[in-house]
Amino acid sequence: MPKVDLGRLERERRITVHEDVAPDDPMWEGSEIHLLGPLEARLEAQKVGADVIVRGQLRGEVGLECRRCLKDVTLEFDESVSFLYRAGLEPAEAAAEEVDPLPARARELDLGEPIREHLLLSVPKYVVCCEACRGLCPRCGTDLNVEECRCEATEFDDRWAPLRKLKED
Repeated sequence: MPKVDLGRLERERRITVHEDVAPDDPMWEGSEIHLLGPLEARLEAQKVGADVIVRGQLRGEVGLECRRCLKDVTLEFDESVSFLYRAGLEPAEAAAEEVDPLPARARELDLGEPIREHLLLSVPKYVVCCEACRGLCPRCGTDLNVEECRCEATEFDDRWAPLRKLKED
């Protein structure tokens, strides 16, 4: 889990954090994220007055299911991130200002939660394997990308009969 040593940051004013977060890291528990390999976190932390700014790149691959046919889809993730930690704020105040609170007298700054949050918000919930994906037949479940189903297309829902009659008149 990426962390910033605040003592070292105070002395050097700028440090780099290069760490790979494993797909089975506890920070992913309870999320719907399925990493296919380690998440590369290439970050730089900088001291700005009493605040800390963390900027950099997150790279990795996420496994998702196609929304139409349920096949596995690999989504490459390469995002720029920027986190601002402000000193002297309570969590509610920090949330209102859309920053993270810098813990008083902390020795380390844990970047796990902001990285997790960024990934959860950046990865699309639904993807398709290709734009031409025809999906699954809603009646028999046949993958329409592979074969045609043998369902009868003439099945009608009788509840729509009065509207169908209006259309024909």
